[in-house]
Amino acid sequence: MLDKLLFLLKKPKAVLISGNGRETAKEAIFKVYSRHFRVGKEIIICNDSDKNAGFFIKKSQLPILAVSRIGEYHPEKEFFAGEISEAREIEKLANLLPSRGYLILNFDDETVRDLKNKSIAHHITFGFGVRADVTASDIVLTQFPTLGTNFKINYEGNIVPCWLENLFGKDNIYAALAASAVGLALGLNLVEVSQALKDFKGLPGTMQLTPGIKNSWILDDSKNASPLSILESLGILKEINGVQRKIAVLGDMIGVGKYAIEAHEAVGERVKNSADLLFAVGDRAKFFVQGAIVKGMAEDRIFQFNDAISAAKALQSEIKEGDLILIDGSKEMGMIEVVKEIKAGPIV
Repeated sequence: MLDKLLFLLKKPKAVLISGNGRETAKEAIFKVYSRHFRVGKEIIICNDSDKNAGFFIKKSQLPILAVSRIGEYHPEKEFFAGEISEAREIEKLANLLPSRGYLILNFDDETVRDLKNKSIAHHITFGFGVRADVTASDIVLTQFPTLGTNFKINYEGNIVPCWLENLFGKDNIYAALAASAVGLALGLNLVEVSQALKDFKGLPGTMQLTPGIKNSWILDDSKNASPLSILESLGILKEINGVQRKIAVLGDMIGVGKYAIEAHEAVGERVKNSADLLFAVGDRAKFFVQGAIVKGMAEDRIFQFNDAISAAKALQSEIKEGDLILIDGSKEMGMIEVVKEIKAGPIV
């Protein structure tokens, strides 16, 4: 009750973040607005799971609901039950938004995009699609020694460059775009947002580059995985130059559905042209191996393990100076344990 009374007295702006990738988006948004607002006093930033989310939306001086994406599209073209439930909860919050509020929506996710038709609030969309309000273009992966992602943020004819140091992948770009869209709703300009995003370092396990043992580098995507996300990670691994060898450490993809074998084989086929070595972890990982061999990867460059710890121990002996190691897989596989074993220092 006290929290609500304080909120009513201060009447701060409120930014609620929902959907998959919410934690990464929250981090980007926080980095931007901690420069311009007193977080906790002038503005609060929280997830939609906060018990007071509905209250914040109805009573805030300026309520903003940012929705990143809802689930993944699976090969069988269906959502999981949990994703359907999440979509319904987000829709309820969108319905609560007053006309003074803002919906910040991922244009590339059709389910999210359609929320604009179910709310009286203003809306700003973001994404890679050209019809989004805030878009990313001219995406370039920079190479050693200044690894990261350069791209341009576009809005109503205004274009500003953005630099994400040691970060890669669509989720991190989506987070930057969501932060940009929220900034526009709060009255900031794109230059202010872009400058603040230089402080955005991402989160562990979300395509973040970190030093590894023996002067190696780890491309840490260990938080979770889907067929699309692993294929993207392998594509980025392929594009990064200036390293000695590239090693793909891939754990099972859990929850893919009835096409699990085909999905794992498709990922394995991509490994051949992206990595020099494959460390496959888990029961389904044998299908990574089959796919890689079909495409001509030599069997002496492939190693199979039942669990992440076994893979990590073997990997420690194999790593050489200058190696780049991609670590990816579903969170149930505990691929973060591999990162812990081969990192050069504490995970930040």
